[in-house]
Amino acid sequence: MGLSDAQTSQVTEIMGPGLDACSKVDVVYRPDCFQQVYRNASRQLGSNAGYWEAEVALTRVGRNLYNFVRSNTDRNGDKIKAGGFRLKPVTAESLPEAGQIYQDNVAKAEQILRGGSSAEQRYFKPIADLVSKYATAIPR
Repeated sequence: MGLSDAQTSQVTEIMGPGLDACSKVDVVYRPDCFQQVYRNASRQLGSNAGYWEAEVALTRVGRNLYNFVRSNTDRNGDKIKAGGFRLKPVTAESLPEAGQIYQDNVAKAEQILRGGSSAEQRYFKPIADLVSKYATAIPR
C-alpha cells in the first residue's frame, strides 16, 4: 500500500472527533484522552509502509503520554467517559509537566509530518493540521 486520500481520511476521521472531545474534558483527563486518540490514529497507519513516518510521529505522542499518565494517575480521581474513551485523571500537580510533554511531542510530530517529501506533505498535511490545531490543548 502507499499514500492515499482514503488512508489519510481514515486517520483524520478518527483524530478530528477524538481530539475535539479531548479538548472539552477537564484538563486532568486530557493526557489520557489524547494518548488514546494518538494511539488509535497510529494504529490505522501500522499496515501501510507509505505512512511509516507519520505512524512513528503519532505513536511517539501516544506512548509518551501513556507513560506520563501511568506515572501520574490520580488514584483518588473518578474515571469518566468521553469521546468513546474511558479516562483516568492525572494529579493536578503534574499538569505543568503534562503540558510540557504534550506540547513538545506534538511539536515534534507536526515537524515530522510537515517535513517529508512533497508527496508525503500532500497526504500528511490534513493530519499535521489536526495536530497543530490542538497543540496547546494541554497548557504548560
